[in-house]
Amino acid sequence: MPDAYALIAQIIGFIAVGFSLFIYISLSRRTILVCKLTDDVLWAVHYMMIGGYTAGALNIMALFREIVFCNRGKKWASSRLWLYFFLGVTCVSSLISWEGPISLMPMVGSLCSVVSLWMKDPFKIRLLAVPAQVLWLIYNIIHGSPAAITGTVIAIVSITVGFVRDFRAAREKRENDA
Repeated sequence: MPDAYALIAQIIGFIAVGFSLFIYISLSRRTILVCKLTDDVLWAVHYMMIGGYTAGALNIMALFREIVFCNRGKKWASSRLWLYFFLGVTCVSSLISWEGPISLMPMVGSLCSVVSLWMKDPFKIRLLAVPAQVLWLIYNIIHGSPAAITGTVIAIVSITVGFVRDFRAAREKRENDA
């Protein structure tokens, strides 16, 4: 049964990978957040199944974060206190689910994500996502999860594609304005 359990965990992870493809390529902040919300649900289940308790706890916390951040235009979700609340909850979640110094990687990565996803500019979201994804990649390699490693690499590729698209659009705008 443990082999079937591990296989199911990896399948769930690879389904999450599918959502990872669209997170940072998306043009709108709302689409980024909705894809990230779905992605976080799947990763929370995956990490809990493979024993990555810090990552699982952080992904559960991230669900609430994305719900609040998706509604940021509404009065109840617009307060900057939410940003500080989720930064604090990220630290507390990491300490509660402490696996040792390895827990610092997803914690710092998640702190970067909290700040980036609070921002409104998709370029800035992607910019802060780079160190977040690098830290998650190291954590995933240590935990030996092929699905999580693949998902993180795809997120890094997605970020890169988003940057390339942004730079091309800026270049075309400069050329058209000249």
